[in-house]
Amino acid sequence: MKNYIKSIIFIIILISLILLLGIVFTPKNNELANNEADLKANGILGEKENTIDVIVIGDSLTYSSFIPLEMFKNYGFTSYICGTHAQMMFNSYRFLEKSLEKQKPKVVILETNALFRKYSAKKDFINKLEKTFPFFEYHNRWKTLKLNDITSNKNYTYTDPMKGYMLKRSIKPSKNHDYMKHNNKKAIIPEGNYKYLEMMKKKCEENGIKFVLVSAPSLTNYNYSKHNTLKEYAKNNKIDYIDLNIDNITGIDWNEDTTDKGDHLNYKGAKKVSNYLGNYLYQKYNLTDKRNDISYNSWLKDLSKYEKLVN
Repeated sequence: MKNYIKSIIFIIILISLILLLGIVFTPKNNELANNEADLKANGILGEKENTIDVIVIGDSLTYSSFIPLEMFKNYGFTSYICGTHAQMMFNSYRFLEKSLEKQKPKVVILETNALFRKYSAKKDFINKLEKTFPFFEYHNRWKTLKLNDITSNKNYTYTDPMKGYMLKRSIKPSKNHDYMKHNNKKAIIPEGNYKYLEMMKKKCEENGIKFVLVSAPSLTNYNYSKHNTLKEYAKNNKIDYIDLNIDNITGIDWNEDTTDKGDHLNYKGAKKVSNYLGNYLYQKYNLTDKRNDISYNSWLKDLSKYEKLVN
């Protein structure tokens, strides 16, 4: 009995220590990232509270297809891209949770490519473990720890001037332009991914947010079978689904508008997509034009930087 009690006490002390170390090791700023995409995506934590109208979540198709400042320039609403390379659905849900800590968007967009990515129960478990015990995610920070990591609270100061978008100008055309041939097949969404899709939908419903599915133009990643699956899900759950691959509604030219033979769009393609999607969102969800609102002057400054860069 004594050994049993000692074991319990040891476990309690160990868990308490891990939780305490997690608080210390968790970055107090959002500038820590393993790569540029993660840094940009986490930049939403540095945005002013309740200033983002539309949050876009997903993999690399998000930050190569949608340009928040282009949509702000033409329609005046604010948006931010929480996109990371090869993003898994459990990461997508985590970005949604983090974003809602400071933002109350009217619309959350899930770019749908991640839904069809192979689900990994092992990676999902590690993600849950790191979320519950941040020490396991940030344990390598012991070399760079400072006094304020122990004494200060979180203070997110970094935000990306491009609002998550990554500019790509190169052109590598594709010969395959007929990738959306009509059929009655349905692609399968892995069960683990489907679970997080449902969780994202529920989280949006609980917060009064419109949850929208969008498939960005990509002849490498999309086909009509995926379209059928997503269209059926959207219909059954009474949510909006926008497939930008159907009937080339955005006017994409795969000889000019792709940076890697049809996988991702370059700037020319992303501009077309952003103009189409921006108009759709502005009209459909009654988003407010903030271009003349002085409290959004920082967006006007970032827009000026963006225009100088792309021109």
